[in-house]
Formats: sequence, structure tokens, C-alpha cells
Amino acid sequence: MAGSSSSKPPGCRVRRRRCAVLAAAALAPVLVADAFVAPGAPRALRRQAPLPGRTALHGWSLFHWGADEEVDEKGRARFLSFADGEGEEAALPRESLRSLLECTDSFCLTKHWLAESTLDKIWKQYAAEDGIGIKEFGRLAHDGLLLEGKLEEYENAFSGVDEGDGLISRETLGKLFAGLGKHFSAEELDQIVDEADVGHDGIDFADFLGLARTHLELAEVVRYLETTPKRVQASDEAADGMLGHITTVHSEAELDAIVASGKDVVVKLAFTWCRPCKAFLPRYEKYAKVYKDTTFLKIVGNENESCKHYAKEVLRARISPMFAVYSEGKLLTTWNGANNQRFMDKMEEFLPSARQLIQEREAAIAADPTLAPAVPTR
Repeated sequence: MAGSSSSKPPGCRVRRRRCAVLAAAALAPVLVADAFVAPGAPRALRRQAPLPGRTALHGWSLFHWGADEEVDEKGRARFLSFADGEGEEAALPRESLRSLLECTDSFCLTKHWLAESTLDKIWKQYAAEDGIGIKEFGRLAHDGLLLEGKLEEYENAFSGVDEGDGLISRETLGKLFAGLGKHFSAEELDQIVDEADVGHDGIDFADFLGLARTHLELAEVVRYLETTPKRVQASDEAADGMLGHITTVHSEAELDAIVASGKDVVVKLAFTWCRPCKAFLPRYEKYAKVYKDTTFLKIVGNENESCKHYAKEVLRARISPMFAVYSEGKLLTTWNGANNQRFMDKMEEFLPSARQLIQEREAAIAADPTLAPAVPTR
């Protein structure tokens, strides 16, 4: 009979392999929490989680079954350079998958940096019975798991956030996430750092590549760094050049660099919709001339994600305008409101540079009544 012929139509092996994986998935369902989804994955992979008690396969497709992704010639060549076998029989064993994921077209590092737990998740999610074939590779590539970009692009992104010693601290990583609009609790950040620091020797360039796969997108980091002032320690000359007028800062990192100079600093936190903030600005400018040995800064709390983080997480602002004073690199106190008397009292109570200019302040008030304390209303 024709139906008993041993010949099989093209693609039969792929269908058998796919059915085997589906059968295994039905016996051991994959939970949403266990599925590996890259930062740049298509929106279809980021739908809401299934209802309690339902697996990912029942709720929505993690695997794009029935919609194989086409692999172009460049991708096919990349796959075959790591795969065992030839043609349609070529497949990636587990260790070859590691090499594929840890390299781009242009470079590989000399040390392994992909965490075993991450490799396990990807392998379980994509591998068929005989490894990862070209079809599985297509889905893996489509889901954003391949490391793309040139070495210098990653190096430039890393050097923009490292501490100058080839390592990224937990604090710096938290600020980077905040600048990108990704806010994590202290416990979540601790877990990310622990998982990223493969060798437990600090987050180095290799670990940064791991973060680029799981939590960061290279293009997103590059765009953020382009709009963020370079983290440089403010020199005494630069700090002195800020005296006598207001300096507007545009990120938490820029503000931190000035505070780190150790000089006496006052910060005015404003928001674009805050009318009292705008009304107090002319007086703030005049006070900068009166307290001429204090650095006066202004930051707009809704300008960008970094400024939002400073307002919400550092100052915990609820009322604006809000003021904060620093000395010797430490935050001393904060207060709210466009009130002349309160502003002068706090400045002279906490900052030596302001306290030594009381006579000059009294003379300025005599010459300009707008600087005087408001007349109490009854």
C-alpha cells in the first residue's frame, strides 16, 4: 500500500521533534516564572501572566509553535559555525549553545560569563530531543536572546557606568536602572547583583554582558549615557565657579558629583507645574548672591527618570518647592515651602558658609525688601 511506504515527506523529522517537545511540556508544564524572556523580546512574549493554576502553555504561547521564524543567511552561517552536523541535521548541543550565546559575530570573551541557571532555562525552553536545530535557533533569535553589537559598543556602555576600576557597584547599578525607568526594591536589586556577579568578584565587563542579556538593552543604555553628564569628581575650581549664581543640574549623577566635592550645597527641587516654585526662583537667585560661598543648585523633579528618582527615592518629596542642604558630602536636612524666613533660618543653622554671612544678609534685606521675612497674616 502506498500508505505503508517507508519514505516520509520533508519536514517529518522536525514535526516529530516538535511533537515530542509538546508532549514533554504537557507532562511537565512550564511556569511563566521559569520561562526566559529577553529584554528586547516581542510584545507577544510579555502578555499578562495566566490565571492561578494555569500554565504558560494553556494561557499563551511561549514558543511560537506553528509560526517558525525565518533564518537569514547570516543567521544560518552563525548557527552552523557552532552546530554539530550538517544541513537540516545540524543541531546545537548544550555547551555549543553557551558559546553561541556568549559571543557576537565580532568577539568572544576569554571567560565564560553566562550563569548556569540562565543557560538551563534557555535550554529547557528551546531545546528539542536532539538539541537546538535551525528552527529552534530561529525562534531563539526572534525572541532576542542573541548577543548583538560590536565589542566597542559594549565597552563604551560599560565604561560609562563603571567605577573607574573596571567594576560596577550595587549603588551605581541601581542608579543606572533608575535612570532607565526600571525601579527595583532593595531585595530585588540584591538578587540581580548576586546573579550577575558570576565570579563573586564584583560586576566586571563579562558580568555586564550578562546583564545586557537579562535586564538591560544595549541601545537603551547608550541613549541614556548620551543624555547623562559624565561622572567626574567636581574640582575645587569647578565648584568655585558655581558660586554666586544658580547651577541647574539634569541628573542625580551630576548632582552627586558636585556634592562629592565636599562644599556647602543647597538644592532647590522644583516641578514644571509648581507655581510657588516659579514664584520663589527670583528670590533664590538673589539669595545665591547673598550666600556667595554656598553652591546653589536647582533640579526639576519631573525632567527625566534620574531626576524623578532623586525626588522620589532620595528626598521623598511630597511638597514643592523642596530644599536640601549638604556639607562635606552629606545630606544634613530638608524642608518645604517658598518661605523666606524658613529658608534663611535653615541655611544659617546647617551651613557654615551661610552662617558667616549674617551681616551681609541683613544688609541685603535692608536694600531689597523682597528678601525679608513675610509679614505674618492675622
